[in-house]
Amino acid sequence: MTITSLEGKTVLITGGARGIGKGIARACLEERAQVVITNLDIAVGKETEEELSSLGSIRAMRCDGTDRLAVDELMEDVWANEGPIDVVFSNAGRGFSASTLEASMENVNDIFSTNYNSAVHLAQNYIPRMIALDRPGHIMFTGSEHSVGLPAGNEGLNFGFYGATKHALLALAEWLRADLEQTCMSVSLLMPGPVLTEGLAATFKILEADPENQQIRQQFSKEVEALLRERIISTQQCAQFALQGLRQGLFYIPTQPYIKSDIDRRQQELERAFFVLHGDQ
Repeated sequence: MTITSLEGKTVLITGGARGIGKGIARACLEERAQVVITNLDIAVGKETEEELSSLGSIRAMRCDGTDRLAVDELMEDVWANEGPIDVVFSNAGRGFSASTLEASMENVNDIFSTNYNSAVHLAQNYIPRMIALDRPGHIMFTGSEHSVGLPAGNEGLNFGFYGATKHALLALAEWLRADLEQTCMSVSLLMPGPVLTEGLAATFKILEADPENQQIRQQFSKEVEALLRERIISTQQCAQFALQGLRQGLFYIPTQPYIKSDIDRRQQELERAFFVLHGDQ
């Protein structure tokens, strides 16, 4: 199913109070959708609700996506107040930097719970509801450039487990697409590179005042900083790519053209492996 317009549609955006989610919320409101956003900190959610309320109908709710009961309660509330949801942006998540050889399993389980399990909880509640109604709907997962490989230049960022959660979202989305082929539901994967979220903007501001900041430089070398600044897009740009991909019925929605070079590099390595092992067969 392809959604050509969001006017009059009901949209849910998890993690919609800041960053990419907030950008998507703004863009949906500008297209005259009815928007519900979630955030762990309801105060932040209410601030965004107030900020964007002049653009249209928006309501903020607190939801911990790692808690299946909380997700079920969220969906019951939205269904009762706004009605069936036409588009879900499963966007809640966070970054995580730790050595693959040193990260504790507690931290690994925590990042998977936040970035992956929360998406499963949402999909398992939302999709069966829409199928039961025989009503078209769509769910877009916020993956990453890390969903399709290790981006060149990111090798020192210790994003191995973060990347694993985004790879997992790709697998989830691909299998859902197959499972939903004979239904009125559709699915897509947003694949952004660096986005100028509030957190990254704050980091850049610190570096502008203190270029040698020791704490930040432990993770972001000057080379990585330069690469981020070269590749970065705004939350508004990311949102526009998301909605453009939605309108075009795309499954993969990459937001920056350089991501293709990382995909090509993996493809070339795979092709060489097949050739070495199987020749021209």
